[in-house]
Amino acid sequence: MKKIILISLLSFFTLTTFSQKLISREHSISYIENIDFSKIYNKQTGENIPKKEFFKLIEKNPHLPLEKEIGNDGEVTRYLVDLTSNNFLSNTDVNRKKVEKGELFPNFVMTTIDNKKIELDKLKGKFVILRFEMEANSFRFQKQEIIDLDNQINQIKDKKNKIESIIIFTSPLSDIEQGFDLKNSNFNVVANGRNFRDKFSITSFPTTLVIDKNGFLLDYFNRSVDIDLIQIISE
Repeated sequence: MKKIILISLLSFFTLTTFSQKLISREHSISYIENIDFSKIYNKQTGENIPKKEFFKLIEKNPHLPLEKEIGNDGEVTRYLVDLTSNNFLSNTDVNRKKVEKGELFPNFVMTTIDNKKIELDKLKGKFVILRFEMEANSFRFQKQEIIDLDNQINQIKDKKNKIESIIIFTSPLSDIEQGFDLKNSNFNVVANGRNFRDKFSITSFPTTLVIDKNGFLLDYFNRSVDIDLIQIISE
């Protein structure tokens, strides 16, 4: 999966700004992303672009667009330079195919804040809940919805063998430690999940995905009240 990003000559960081559509178009967040210059490649030829050569390219075009490829573990595998593009794009997502309802969900390997590795392909036989949130320590975190989902999960017999639930925050561990205070929650917590958000084309928050026990996407949900886990599992 790929994302156009803007390279800054002064800091050699990527600055991306996006709007939180569900709350207000006026609310925006900026974040800084380190660039690994050893992962920069020519999109057309597939050849690695040395750091010095890349700097020469951005001297000619300070707004040179890069396409970000993201692996199963949520890490950037390559930054692709499109030398044929003259567009000034800093926050446009391209070549991302959203997983549709009924499609097999791509494998992923997520690492929780407790250093637990969770791989989708190893969860066959379980229903999987993926919950995407923004910050854990602001009003954007819909904590009551997590409580509601936890209550549903707790009503399921043998829940540990039937459901795996994961909440993916875009915010860092420090914010999660400050804001996620739910005791005995069924949710595994993942920090710095921005790349997973991009990889799976999540554009609104919160968004909850339910994947069936065979790995197929059942549906996307914007509200927890629309999710009936007992009915889903019994079908």
